[in-house]
Amino acid sequence: MLFALVALAGQAQKQVVWEKPTAFMGNSNGEFEITKVELKQTETVLHINANYRPGSWIRFAKESFVQTPDGKKYAITGGASTDEKEFDIELDSLFWMPQSGVADLALHFKPVPLDTKEMDFLEGYNENDFKFWNISDGKTKQKLELPDEWKDVQYAKDENLPAAKINQGVATIKVKMLGYKRGMNLQFYVGGFQPLGVRERFDKFFPFADDGTLKVEIPLWLAREVTVGVQGMIFSNIVIAPGEETSILMKVTSDHRPFVAFKGYLAKTNMDLVTAEDVLETDRDDDDTYLKVKDCKTPAERLQCLTDVFNKRVATFQKTKYTTAAKDLLCMAAEERFVQWTRQFATIFSQYRIDEDGTVYMTSQHFEENYLKNKDLLPLTDEERAYTWKYLNEPGSPCSAVFWETAVDAYDPNAREKNPYNADIRQIPVLLETEDEGVVNRALNRMTSEDCKAVVRAYQAEQKRIAEQLASQESIFYQKFDDVAPENILQTILDRYKGKAVLIDIWATWCGPCRAGHKAMEPMKEQMKGQNVQFVYITSPTSPLSTWQEMIKDIDGDHYYLTKEQYSYILDKYESNGIPTYAIYDAKGEHTYKTIGFSGVEVFKEELGKVMK
Repeated sequence: MLFALVALAGQAQKQVVWEKPTAFMGNSNGEFEITKVELKQTETVLHINANYRPGSWIRFAKESFVQTPDGKKYAITGGASTDEKEFDIELDSLFWMPQSGVADLALHFKPVPLDTKEMDFLEGYNENDFKFWNISDGKTKQKLELPDEWKDVQYAKDENLPAAKINQGVATIKVKMLGYKRGMNLQFYVGGFQPLGVRERFDKFFPFADDGTLKVEIPLWLAREVTVGVQGMIFSNIVIAPGEETSILMKVTSDHRPFVAFKGYLAKTNMDLVTAEDVLETDRDDDDTYLKVKDCKTPAERLQCLTDVFNKRVATFQKTKYTTAAKDLLCMAAEERFVQWTRQFATIFSQYRIDEDGTVYMTSQHFEENYLKNKDLLPLTDEERAYTWKYLNEPGSPCSAVFWETAVDAYDPNAREKNPYNADIRQIPVLLETEDEGVVNRALNRMTSEDCKAVVRAYQAEQKRIAEQLASQESIFYQKFDDVAPENILQTILDRYKGKAVLIDIWATWCGPCRAGHKAMEPMKEQMKGQNVQFVYITSPTSPLSTWQEMIKDIDGDHYYLTKEQYSYILDKYESNGIPTYAIYDAKGEHTYKTIGFSGVEVFKEELGKVMK
């Protein structure tokens, strides 16, 4: 018996099992989960649940390895299943996901030491390689080592939002990511807003340096609430301002809560904002609102319920120890949502569903029939629809993200009289989108703020400078064909290339698939240089002029910036309802091919080859 007990004890020490491991998986979060890790004397096994698109494939390379904190690497040895629930996977071969979209897999590696507390799994260090970082037993807490300059961060007791004031400058964001490792290839996102004075939204990713640092400079005209974050972790809103610096300390973490501390502009407010979603669960507000109002019997009950929800939410914010600035921003967002729920009740309510398990979610399925059923659940007269804003018309409200998304004037007819400066600021993005110069000038005459007028005039001057610069370039056609009737514009363009094959690419600067297509076709275009083919790119005023001018520098071909009517006519001609749209013509001007969406380089090579023979 004693011999048997000793033998069993020896067996127990030959294996360590992490039943609920944690890991940071970057872009793979939500698609892959490490469900168990087995550390044996003979091998190490990672059990993985793949939740991926049915019919798509995944592949693990033979060069894959796990790496321990001391830098030692342990090579992958296979992908054999360990029970009847798991699928076999062959290294370097495609594994096709079943129709369920779910597959359990096991990856086998050479044995790591049994006392290992953390490891990484990497296919390699390239951007698209699988990477599972900081895999641990889920029990061992890693001590966070703060850099010296972050050890004694002091926050102000209170902070207030600045009153809106035009102050052109550059906002600087500096980030330090603790736990950053070579090969993570993480990027920091800043966006969700349109800087005053330009037509382009700011939505950009910035790569970290190898030491986990980065610096972002953003031209701004006034303080703004923007969204920041890193892929695979929670995003949040913070406030930045021209001429001010914001420093952020973050950490690589499997709990998806990356923000550690702030320094610089409105540091305490920004720290409050990044913790608000966890503390107050504001991301569930709409779901909770739906659950509270769905069983109301009368319009009066519904309106009172929504009013109670709003008042309770505001009261919750006011009871926190957040700064006045943070409370104001949270109250503005709550008020904006209250007005939407009460003034657009049927539209919002009709999108909600409850699953069999009680999960609340939004869907567009059956929306029209549900809207017709719900359209009279909360009727409001014109007098009742009018709303006097409590928070969103204050001097500091232009700092808020919802200020720029809300038509304050639509509900509060006296908004301009109560705060003419805010009304002028809100008008600026509208005027930048307006092509009729007469309309713009009349609106400028109604403005009371010279600073706001200056922003619009500076934009107009820049557009004229760009137009003059483009006019002298042979391969760029901006405003050169504005007087051509829409029904004649396509033939006018094609007539310029008689005797050549032509590939037309209809696109826009904001279209991600369009830009991806440009990148994918670069090698093909290089191969075809000197051949009898012309690449023609067509866009419209939906593409901001300065952005278009910058982007086409890297796109070899002829570029046309057409009027809205000309552009729409060509898309209608091709029976296209989306971009990118491509068309190919032979040397005689005969239309031979069309596709909506990028169909692949090989397809274009084949189709161009046909017309170039």
